[in-house]
Amino acid sequence: MDQAKKRLRVIKWMLGVQFVTMLLFGLVAWLVKGQVAGYSALLGGFICWLPSCYFAFRAFRYKGARAADKIVRSMYAGEVGKMFLTMALFTIVFVRVRPLDALALFAGFVIVQSVNWFVPFFLSRAESKRTPQ
Repeated sequence: MDQAKKRLRVIKWMLGVQFVTMLLFGLVAWLVKGQVAGYSALLGGFICWLPSCYFAFRAFRYKGARAADKIVRSMYAGEVGKMFLTMALFTIVFVRVRPLDALALFAGFVIVQSVNWFVPFFLSRAESKRTPQ
């Protein structure tokens, strides 16, 4: 499998795991602390997941050595867009959503963000176990 396909596979897995984590954590928060905590945690996860989707779309639409300039520009544009989208979503939620459990909101954000650290690690371990040494 070439590098571009491996990278795309990791990105798809990461976004999928982020989405499932967002739903599961929202459900757990709802069961443990109630409805407000549940939708607050879900919103926190969504604030992390949606900008990640935007970044993935912007940053990984080009491939190949000839598109190096476009790749670099789209990565920067994707990251800047991701930051602004994250700030805008937090602002919208804090201004418009009442009642809100801020702790659950930030916990949902952090839990979904942590997927970015763990999925590549576990996928690389699984890949190394599959390939013969």
